Amino acid sequence: MRLLYLDSKNSEKSEDFKIEFRNPIPVKNATIALKSASIWVSWHNIDKTFNNHILTYKIGIETHPIPLDGGNYTVRDLNNTIQNTLKKGEVKFGINFATSRNVFKLESGYSIDFSQGELHKILGFEQRKYDQPEETARYLANISRGIDDIHIHCNIIHGTLYNDRTSDVLYSFTPSNPPGSLIKIDEINPLFVSVNRSDYIHSIRMYITDQDDNIINLNKQSYL
Repeated sequence: MRLLYLDSKNSEKSEDFKIEFRNPIPVKNATIALKSASIWVSWHNIDKTFNNHILTYKIGIETHPIPLDGGNYTVRDLNNTIQNTLKKGEVKFGINFATSRNVFKLESGYSIDFSQGELHKILGFEQRKYDQPEETARYLANISRGIDDIHIHCNIIHGTLYNDRTSDVLYSFTPSNPPGSLIKIDEINPLFVSVNRSDYIHSIRMYITDQDDNIINLNKQSYL
């Protein structure tokens, strides 16, 4: 058995990289498996590119935007950002665990305006203004912005079955690590799949997606 160590640190896109081998690897009836991997939880759920990076509140008719830096926010992170901006707790944000809905608490004269942008989508609110003392989201929060599972793809494997279609997914898992932490994978009994070459491997492309095959932007944090 031969071990291959692949690292994305020298690639332009850490989430989608290709390794070229100076000396092609001879193969015949070969199989491959993911033995270990490390991936930083560096993808964003709030970002300018998603048009969900501004929380707008109003005092009467005065509009005040709270810009949100690109990042992977939890509900607590978002509330901390709001409190650091407002200082006096005029707007508080949290979650009702009994209903799994997000909740805003507003002081008199304050309102939250979700009529612009996409921030309301990950928080479960409708695209409108909210001005009651306590407002509860109509929908379940999608704070992960749809990233429920992570798939690690490898272009040299025979099509594995994913639902009703073939795929080049080498490994998949459901992330549970907090933002900014390191996901470490270490398989004791790795699952081997067939290599789709019968002569030489000249290169290997690795890339990661969510469960819907959308590339996950790791924001230049390498994985291996």
